[in-house]
Amino acid sequence: MYHNTRLLLEHYRNISWMLECFPNTIAEELDSPLSSLDSLLDRMDLEMGMGNRKLESRMESVRKSRLLMDRVNDALTILKRKPGNGAKMYELIYLTYLAPDKLSHTDLLYRLDISTRHYYRLRQQAITILSIRLWSAPASEVDSWLEVLTLLENL
Repeated sequence: MYHNTRLLLEHYRNISWMLECFPNTIAEELDSPLSSLDSLLDRMDLEMGMGNRKLESRMESVRKSRLLMDRVNDALTILKRKPGNGAKMYELIYLTYLAPDKLSHTDLLYRLDISTRHYYRLRQQAITILSIRLWSAPASEVDSWLEVLTLLENL
């Protein structure tokens, strides 16, 4: 569980970027400007109704990715509210994996005002807490998340 969570966090920025770019990519693929969301959605419904399996598959993939990101964000909210050092662990995870700009290890330690040993100890605790929250879910949801992680490992 720990390694799956760490892998997921390492790809968080890329998944977030992909989800952000998806509407524009689909609009370009369908040759429909994004000026009217309703017309884009109507066009997507038409394409899927005509059996556009590629689009349907991509929509399913985005749905699973969005579900996974929501689950990660929920787990991060729980981590942040942990009594004691939850806010510090959240800040560590945010700066290490989620912030738009990736920081060097030295910059991380400076911003967090902690030693290297303390950083790795806190990171392990935080990832363990996130793992428990992420992977203690109904089996059907875990299967779809593991499918996404398998795709990430192959990148």
